[in-house]
Amino acid sequence: MAFAAILSFTSPAVVADAPAPLHPLDVSILFPAPKDAADLVNFISVADLADASGTPLVSVPRFQEFLAIAAGDASKIAVPGGPPAQIGLPDGVEDIKNWFIAGIRVDVGAPGLSKNIMTAFGQIPQVRLILQPVTIEDGKLKIHDRAAHMIFSFIGGIPKPQEICIKQPLPKVDPDFIHFRATLAAFVSLRDDLAKGTFGATPITTQGLLDIHPALADPKARKPFRDRLVEILDKNLSAGQLGSMAAMGLPKSDPEPWIFIAMQRQPGTGKLVAVPSPALDGNATAELVRFFGDKVIPAPISDNLNETMTICSRPPSDRKGVSTATLLKASPTEQDTITLTNIIADPSKSHFFNTDCVSCHTETRLLRSKSPTTKIEGVADTVLPKDRWNVRNFGWGREAGGDMRPTITRRTATETAEVVKAANALLQAQ
Repeated sequence: MAFAAILSFTSPAVVADAPAPLHPLDVSILFPAPKDAADLVNFISVADLADASGTPLVSVPRFQEFLAIAAGDASKIAVPGGPPAQIGLPDGVEDIKNWFIAGIRVDVGAPGLSKNIMTAFGQIPQVRLILQPVTIEDGKLKIHDRAAHMIFSFIGGIPKPQEICIKQPLPKVDPDFIHFRATLAAFVSLRDDLAKGTFGATPITTQGLLDIHPALADPKARKPFRDRLVEILDKNLSAGQLGSMAAMGLPKSDPEPWIFIAMQRQPGTGKLVAVPSPALDGNATAELVRFFGDKVIPAPISDNLNETMTICSRPPSDRKGVSTATLLKASPTEQDTITLTNIIADPSKSHFFNTDCVSCHTETRLLRSKSPTTKIEGVADTVLPKDRWNVRNFGWGREAGGDMRPTITRRTATETAEVVKAANALLQAQ
């Protein structure tokens, strides 16, 4: 059973008054793009978040460490025939106060919830904050095409024995369901209060397609809903849970390439380090995508077609997989595009440890450009990426003309559907 790992930590008894089922909008909360400086009162700066003890969820020193790695040598990529590409930080982006939450995602278990993934990797419940920098320049608001993922994990322990590896990115872990249940319950209560009309003048339902969250789209509900989210995050998260981060950025003054890099806090020392991508050559810590020359550098070596999953880093020669780099460097048929992007969008097959970042951030737009009649389930059409310049999965992405618009990909929708199913199973058990 796909959720055996969840149920193994809980009694099979069903709660008589179990809450109503959650829906995608309850666990994937997307903010609208801010319009002007006055509108920022309706948004959450990560600098304003602190845990129950008053400790910032993301301290200034930790965030500066994150930015130093994002814009340092770890993000520098050699480009054939040209200078290296590297993430740059425009003026004002260094200030943590200018990084606002574009989206919140509640996850019952990373890196995936299918049985084969949990058997290999364990299960890590998480709350992920997707941040983007917003500055005011000459009185005008500017959303920068950069993003940070702050990942707060609920880890119960490290089980034994562990799979024996020559190279292991992370140990297999057990989930901390005690604290995660309380967090999930807070989002359930938030959903219930919306339905009662607690925020704004009328009841708000979350039974719809993934989109800008309906409470954040409602002028009367937006601010009180935003304030309640701050309460939930402050009460249920702590700085000690912030174990993983990721960055996506552009060079300081160029419109491309987009560069992706992941980071992990080292056990013991707590030092933040860039981690080699398991879907690259085993050493590279960053990957880029652009729309001229070699479009994806370095070339990914995915492992999402292998029959078995392992927490160990497989040598590139032993991997078997696909990536959207194939579609970007050729003129694929419509069917080839559908087949390949279906694999990337399937969270039971593709995840962080076997698929490159660029693939997950480009599959939806590539599918839509080659097969515009293919229906994408679970997402409002207005937030699907439409332009090749939009490589955001969940947040504010750049569309034609340079506008930054709320964006949700098919990959996000399939992950969310998996999370909703697992979250409801967890809520039904005691």
